[in-house]
Amino acid sequence: MSTRENAVKFWKSFEKVERQIKEYLTQQKYEECMEIIEELDTAAYEDFGCHFFVDNAYSDFELTWDTGPNKTVQYIADLVCAMAPESISKSWILNSSLPPLSQKAIQAQVQIKDQVYALPDFLLFYETVPGQETWNCEIYCPGFSLIKNSENKKEMGMYLLELALGQCAYEAYISKVDFLDQPKKESPFCNLVDAYETLMEHVEKNQWKTYNTPLEIYSVYQPMQDFAHDSLRKDMKFIFTTHPLLIEETIEGQTDVIKDLEAKEGEFGYLYYSNPFGSREDALFRQNLSSQLNELMNKTHCARVIGGAIGKSYSYIDWIVFDRNRFLKALEQIKKQIDPKVELHYQKF
Repeated sequence: MSTRENAVKFWKSFEKVERQIKEYLTQQKYEECMEIIEELDTAAYEDFGCHFFVDNAYSDFELTWDTGPNKTVQYIADLVCAMAPESISKSWILNSSLPPLSQKAIQAQVQIKDQVYALPDFLLFYETVPGQETWNCEIYCPGFSLIKNSENKKEMGMYLLELALGQCAYEAYISKVDFLDQPKKESPFCNLVDAYETLMEHVEKNQWKTYNTPLEIYSVYQPMQDFAHDSLRKDMKFIFTTHPLLIEETIEGQTDVIKDLEAKEGEFGYLYYSNPFGSREDALFRQNLSSQLNELMNKTHCARVIGGAIGKSYSYIDWIVFDRNRFLKALEQIKKQIDPKVELHYQKF
């Protein structure tokens, strides 16, 4: 099996019970609905590493993958949504990560002592980080003063803020989250229910960069090493990636992220080739080639570009591969279409 084949398997199973799920959601028989999707959800977690939930808020049927910040899982969830049969994609809103103020957020409750608090009971105090397009945030709840463990209060605030903002905005714009036992007297704030709207108004007003998904958020690295080295992945001068943990681990010789994807029937790898120009033109050439290859691979849902690097001797295009056999077959066809002066080689991380 492969990650791609697991996605196909999921939708075949989902299609068998889709009609009943819709009926139960329409009739507000949520317990019966949960019983139907429980087996599907368990299998999905084993294959993809995340749970999903369904809803029919505002009369629209909605399926959401709760990926958390795990980039590998975010890419897999995005693949699963992209591979949904046409009958599903036409009648369901498919979210590959948690959207702002989802039904899960609206229903979220926390109990402190004998009092239950929901999202409207929390306040968000925020300030812009100088020189960055991000906020430092502090969450206040009347019940926080009753909790002695500071880490519990911080984690609670982070969790609720993520629910309020959705995964994309949370990752893109939040630098730090802490808690408050007492509200601040002089600081901008809003109710946590209004946090997303307040944040996006700030983003628009200050012309911050915007993102449609967490997978559009790039990190850039300049490795601290001797660039006289000419061997593979040792000559890198600039690295750009949507999966920072993968890059950090591979540089340090660790393999946790790699093994995590292998357990989900996929692999990380990279294409490399000798720099054709030996000048600044290499960066533009790599960018154009990366876009071209990604577009071609996306058509078969077998792999996706997640970043790359410019090195002293080589250029690199990094991939998450959902189906190795399909990827390698497609790569052989692609090689026939590109400049014969560029000899592409594939290497698994």
